[in-house]
Amino acid sequence: MDFSRRAFLTSSAALAFAGCGTLGGKTPRRPAPSERITLGIIGCGTQAFSNVFTFLQDPRVQITVVCDPILEAPGYSYDAKATGGRKPFKEMVDKAYGNASCRMTADWRDVVYDPSVDAVLVVTPDHWHALIAIAAMKQGKHVYCQKPLAIGISEGIAMVKAARESGVVFQVGSQHRGDSSFRAGGELVANGYVGAVKTADVGLPGANGGEWGHGRDTTRKTPPAYFTKEGWQMWLGPSRHWEDDAFIPAIHEPLCWRWNSRTGGGMITDWGAHWIDILHWTMGFERTGPVAVENMSTNYDGDPVLDWAAKYSFDLVYANGFRAHVSSDARCGITYHGEKGDIFADYSKLERPDFLKKWSEKRDLKPNEKHLYRAKDGHSHESDFIDGIYERRPIATDCEIGHRSISACHIANICLRLGLKSLQWDPKAERFVGANADAANKLAQVPHYNGWEI
Repeated sequence: MDFSRRAFLTSSAALAFAGCGTLGGKTPRRPAPSERITLGIIGCGTQAFSNVFTFLQDPRVQITVVCDPILEAPGYSYDAKATGGRKPFKEMVDKAYGNASCRMTADWRDVVYDPSVDAVLVVTPDHWHALIAIAAMKQGKHVYCQKPLAIGISEGIAMVKAARESGVVFQVGSQHRGDSSFRAGGELVANGYVGAVKTADVGLPGANGGEWGHGRDTTRKTPPAYFTKEGWQMWLGPSRHWEDDAFIPAIHEPLCWRWNSRTGGGMITDWGAHWIDILHWTMGFERTGPVAVENMSTNYDGDPVLDWAAKYSFDLVYANGFRAHVSSDARCGITYHGEKGDIFADYSKLERPDFLKKWSEKRDLKPNEKHLYRAKDGHSHESDFIDGIYERRPIATDCEIGHRSISACHIANICLRLGLKSLQWDPKAERFVGANADAANKLAQVPHYNGWEI
């Protein structure tokens, strides 16, 4: 298959894309209750295992195509013991359905421009999210996009615009919203059970050892055998290439791409996409953002390969005076500091003051109090996405919510990148203001390379 953009632009798919005009030109399909939603998988790596498994359990969904530029490769999953790529994913889907009808492809455009596909799961490295998701929305396809939503602020803004204009259902993979500890902890805070909450501590992971890239080989090499020449070019896509298209294990092996700014945003965006999202959900900041990042401190040493800090600390400040202290040294999770005591929430863990030990979300949360979103019938985040398509209603984490969560993290990363202690942000205009605004706004614009563009 010819992966070159020049060849693609002569294809009928590109002509359909160019002729689409404004977003929303292709009406999203809303299947009848008796019909199944056809789903294409774009990205067959570590996180996709979880998402695909859940979609396979939903009888309303039929996975019809899987896509990855890699046919088959080792080193996936958080213990690096799984095999990823389009071939093992097709085999997994075929085994679940008891047939061989699922097709596989190395080019995401074969999925996005396939009129038989109703929805796509985008679970690629961060540098591909925006281009694939926007192309899919232009084709009227519903989108489930893994977090972090985008690799930079300008991409997120473009994705939100596309989602609004296309009318598709868009779910961001903020699965932690389905955890009862985060929801109940948020409801205790939002309803004033611990009094006014003016500060919180947000603990994110640091380097986490070799599996995250730190400690791995940073020398330039030729791509491993599991990459064809065309597959390696497709994997790099719109990111700026290294000299001679070098493969660098510390940032190109599975899971490691998050440690270089060309393909990821480090732990600040990787886990910040979860914890800052929960913080915004709880505190009512879902469709706004901080007004400043302050007190930035990192151990970044100028390494051009591992160019995100393994340790960091900063404050996010909001218009109402609320301040979140984010740190790789803090206890992992979120600690809300209330006048009457603290609430700590982590995945499947909730700690509260003694006077709230017997409080039950199901029994004690009153109808007139704030109820944070709960997927119906105990559905997963993935099935909540499917619910939204069938029922034509809002779901847990739409595109704008995901964008606001991750843009707060991008604001911090831009402050880090510029070597500054603080930056001011206008969440309404979505621009930096004040000192160093010009340099910061320049970094908020995501460049694309190799002929790819939004």
